[in-house]
Amino acid sequence: MFDIDGTLLKCFGAGKKSLIQACQEVFGTVGKMNAVDFQGKTDPLILIESLGIMGYREEDINKNIDRLKELYFRHLDDNIFDASSILLPGIEELLQLLSDREDILLGLLTGNFRESARIKLGRFDLNRFFRFGVFGDDASYRNDMPAIAREIIRREYGIDIPFGDFVIIGDTVYDIDCAKTSGAVSISVGTGWLAPEILLARNPDYFFKDLSDTRAVMRAILG
Repeated sequence: MFDIDGTLLKCFGAGKKSLIQACQEVFGTVGKMNAVDFQGKTDPLILIESLGIMGYREEDINKNIDRLKELYFRHLDDNIFDASSILLPGIEELLQLLSDREDILLGLLTGNFRESARIKLGRFDLNRFFRFGVFGDDASYRNDMPAIAREIIRREYGIDIPFGDFVIIGDTVYDIDCAKTSGAVSISVGTGWLAPEILLARNPDYFFKDLSDTRAVMRAILG
């Protein structure tokens, strides 16, 4: 299961810019969103942290979430092409190798809303590789996501995969913590915004500076 931003691609602020635009239009304020660190956090958690200082409670945000999403996705559809978005090294080759295998179920574990994930991945035609995902729509906290993923797999594919056979790949400490909390294998990649020593201090099972060495990454995934 892959994270998106900083792991598969970088859109250099297109997502943040779009969420700020939508938030301003819906709530008339962005609270402290300009100062919030988006890395590894779900979109709902970013909204809660940003708007709480202005007196908005989670239930207040949820009442307006459909309108906010509508505007956010519209802005992102435009901004994703204005920004200098890049596909990170080795990603397309790695995803093709993984999706070609019958013994691997390739999914997403991301804080993005489902539609914003689709828009970002669509920038580089990556949606075709992923068979399922867990998104910010499903949980506000990343550590809750592996259990949701396991339930989706049970329901949609009729198989029960133990957490020890999950592999969670991401660029933040939150991805490592999420894997460790659930008992999944953690693969940390240094293509995000954190120094390698910060990631290594969390003791991921594997660390790669990027995912360009697809053979080595495949060995780590397959155990």
